Amino acid sequence: MTHAKLCLAAAIAAAVMITGCRREPDDTPDTNDRANAAAPATDTAAGNTGAGTPASDTSTAADAAPATTAASPGMVAPGEALTLVAAVDEHEIAAAQQAKRKEVKGAVLEYANLLEREHSANLQAGKALSTGTNAIPAATSSMEADAMREKGRTELSTLDQKSGTDYEKAWLDAMVKGHTEALTMLEERLIPAAQDERLRSFLNNSRDHVAMHLERGKELQSQNR
Repeated sequence: MTHAKLCLAAAIAAAVMITGCRREPDDTPDTNDRANAAAPATDTAAGNTGAGTPASDTSTAADAAPATTAASPGMVAPGEALTLVAAVDEHEIAAAQQAKRKEVKGAVLEYANLLEREHSANLQAGKALSTGTNAIPAATSSMEADAMREKGRTELSTLDQKSGTDYEKAWLDAMVKGHTEALTMLEERLIPAAQDERLRSFLNNSRDHVAMHLERGKELQSQNR
C-alpha cells in the first residue's frame, strides 16, 4: 500500500472514531430529556391534587350531606309538622268524646272536657296557619300522621270494650302515654326544626298545652290507682 493510501485509510478511521464519540453524548441528553419530560408531568399531577379538592375533602362533603337532607330524622317540613300536630289534636278530641259517652264522673269528666276544648282550639289554630295569605300548606299526605291516626283508632277501640272504673283507669293511662309521646315529638323534632316564626310560636303553644295536659293526667292517674 502506498503512502497516500495509508494516509487516506488513517483519516477515514479517525473520522469514524470521532463520529462514534459524538453520538454517545447526543444519546445521553435524549434520555435525560425524556426523564425530565416525565418528571414535570408527575409534579403537575401532584400539584393538581394539592391545589384542587383532595379526595378526602370530597368524601367528607358527601358524608356530611345526609345530615341536612329532609330524609334525616331531625328534619320535619313545616307542612308535615302541622299535619302531625293535627293528628294528635284529632285523637285527643276523639278520646275526650269517648270518655264523655262512657259517662266518666267528677275530675275525670272535667279533664275530658279540658282536652276536648283545648285540643279543638289548637286544631283550629293549626288550620288557620295552613289557609289564607302567606299560608303554610299542611302536608296532603303523611305516612307518619296516618300511622298515628290508625294507632289512635285501635287504642280507642280497645278502650271502648271497658266500662266503669276499669275504663277510667285505662283511659287515663292512655292519656298519659299519648301526651308523653306528643310532648317528646314536639320538643325533640318539631320545634327544633321550625324556622318560620309563626309555626314555631304555634308549636310552642301546642307544647305548653300538651305538657299541662300530661301533668294533669298524671295527677288523676295517681288518684285512681
